[in-house]
Amino acid sequence: MTPLLPTPEHYLYNLITMTSADAKRLWSKAIKEQFNCTCVYCGNNYEINELTLDHVKPKTNGGESLASNLVPACKKCNQGKGSSHWLGWMRSTYGRNHTREQLILNHIS
Repeated sequence: MTPLLPTPEHYLYNLITMTSADAKRLWSKAIKEQFNCTCVYCGNNYEINELTLDHVKPKTNGGESLASNLVPACKKCNQGKGSSHWLGWMRSTYGRNHTREQLILNHIS
């Protein structure tokens, strides 16, 4: 499993021969692997290249591109959530799911 570091720049500092694009790909892969290639919202498993990264706190609301604010999401969930608050959107779409909600809360804390 790829180690999960806070930002792509951390990979650059730790692996000097890596390009910025390679560092970002490795970082993205590590986040997806951290969740076993599962969409955090719907809970379905996907191939690693089928998942996107979603900002739990949307960039439009001040969310940053940090590992603690990014989670793997399928394209349908990422587009559906948009800039909505994750918990309200998730509950209105999938109902309450304590396990999935706790998974996200633990990740963003």
